[in-house]
Amino acid sequence: FNDSPAWKGDASETGDDQARQVGDNHDGMHFFAIPGADSSTEGLLVMNHEYCNYEYLFKPDNYGDDPTATWTLDKVRKAQHAHGASVLHVRTNSAGKWEVVIGSYYNRRITGRTPMELTGPAAGNALVKTVADATGTRVFGTLNNCGNGFTPWGTYLTCEENFNGYFGTTSGSDSRDAVMKRYGLSPLGSSYRWEEFDDRFDYAKEANESNRFGWIVEIDPYDPASIPKKRTALGRFKHENAALTLSKAGYAVVYLGDDQANEFIYKFVSANKFDAKNMAANRDLLDSGKLYVAKFSNGATSGDAMGVGEWILLDKTANATLAANATFADQAEVLIKARLAATAVGATPMD
Repeated sequence: FNDSPAWKGDASETGDDQARQVGDNHDGMHFFAIPGADSSTEGLLVMNHEYCNYEYLFKPDNYGDDPTATWTLDKVRKAQHAHGASVLHVRTNSAGKWEVVIGSYYNRRITGRTPMELTGPAAGNALVKTVADATGTRVFGTLNNCGNGFTPWGTYLTCEENFNGYFGTTSGSDSRDAVMKRYGLSPLGSSYRWEEFDDRFDYAKEANESNRFGWIVEIDPYDPASIPKKRTALGRFKHENAALTLSKAGYAVVYLGDDQANEFIYKFVSANKFDAKNMAANRDLLDSGKLYVAKFSNGATSGDAMGVGEWILLDKTANATLAANATFADQAEVLIKARLAATAVGATPMD
């Protein structure tokens, strides 16, 4: 931005400084054409910021745990602001080199504290309500964004992966429930140490906050005032990717990987069809549909070595196994506890 401080890469920069700078560890990039512009020389580059390196962010303190250094709320804020995503207006200069257009209308930082909306079947569920958000619909931030996806209606899909690493407790005792354990929350302190100054990352103080992460987040790169949407219909797990295509019938189909050993592969199919003549009508296409998990079988078909399998519907009403399972009170809980639901229906763990 026009007021962004030059990046120094040391402990002298504040949390507010980092909020006005590009984040750390780029991942999941996509280039969007600007309507009316020559895409060979100008466009929007959108990128994830998966995690941050404390040894650089807080140099020379190195990781914030140097006995001579002091861990502070501002350092927590700086780390949170180094996460998320960036929308960058880029253009080639007279020498043909790509540069960021500083001060562009399009430029945007989305961080670990940016307000965003929880949408779809799990929005408003009791398991996503917190002290800061009694409605269960307003989440602050997106974390550990790994691979990405993009849609034919011009939006960016960012994938919350190892969100578990940001949660711990200062209580001194392991009080995690079965869901927290399955999703890998630390039993005591986390390596990021946010829970020491930000209560929402202390699972003993805010038990539902971790349920608000692990989703696919949809971002409109063309509107810097738009609110990112966490699309709960696509399930909650460690999202590595979101590969979207359109079926022959015109439905949006998203293939999703859970990036951890012994977890699963998923597929989402939208309830409504893509409308190429009305892009605005597709904006909430990922809010309703069916989520499936893959079950593979031994053997191959016709000698092609591709193997065989089936997609199992993860639906509290339509799937008899889930309907009879008291772990899931409703479809919202199936999506929030997607890993447990996939195990319950016999999905195939991947390596």
